[in-house]
Amino acid sequence: MEPSNHEDMPRIIDALVSPSDLKALDDEELEIVAREIRDQIVRTASHTGGHVASSLGAVETILTLHAELDCPPDRIVFDVGHQAYAHKILTGRLDRFDTLRQRGGLSGFPTPSESPYDSHPSGHASDSLSVALGLAKARDLRGGTEHVVALIGDASISGGMAFEALNHIGQERSRMVIVLNDNGMSIAPNVGALAHHFGNLRASNLYRDKRESLYRRMVESGPAGRAALALMDSAKGSVKHLLLPESTMIFEQMGITCLAPV
Repeated sequence: MEPSNHEDMPRIIDALVSPSDLKALDDEELEIVAREIRDQIVRTASHTGGHVASSLGAVETILTLHAELDCPPDRIVFDVGHQAYAHKILTGRLDRFDTLRQRGGLSGFPTPSESPYDSHPSGHASDSLSVALGLAKARDLRGGTEHVVALIGDASISGGMAFEALNHIGQERSRMVIVLNDNGMSIAPNVGALAHHFGNLRASNLYRDKRESLYRRMVESGPAGRAALALMDSAKGSVKHLLLPESTMIFEQMGITCLAPV
């Protein structure tokens, strides 16, 4: 008997009907799914063409978002949409993925007419934050509870439209999440002061390391330490100002709460 071809081996992604199926998988299985998605993207794009690197770089981020959210009604807004191939694979389009960017096939970008999972035709850079804020405000006005997430790259966030949105987001304070995919890569080298700030943030793990070490010691010290930890959590802003890299504080000062880099 001849050994089975690798492509004939059963895959986890072939059994996924919707993103909600990811919630039943453990971390090891999710890592396998990430590898299967990357393999699918490379094999398909080698025939159809497409934005390979940007989509490969966002696999874990998209996988995590879909494992934690409930889309729809939760919304993910991409910026730019060329990083969304993993999103297409996980949202019921795997069987058509080989038609990517072909006549009559799947679009290379999120397309609302193609799937209810696509919140916005994300083909333009720097517009995701404005769109996400609009979706969040609409949700608030009708009393909804769904989450709205904008996934934006380090190059897109340097655009003027993104900063206009950040200014508005800081004023409105609508509940939404911004995920900054800051991988230091773009079509051309990033330039400008903001790129320099992001470089400093990537290079510094001070806040995360100090926070984790301090929290662990306080929890292990007993009830008094845990009480002090609760007090520190209530004064989290002051702690961040002491420990966070200066490059993060530009967003904090705009009224946007920032978490340490992952």
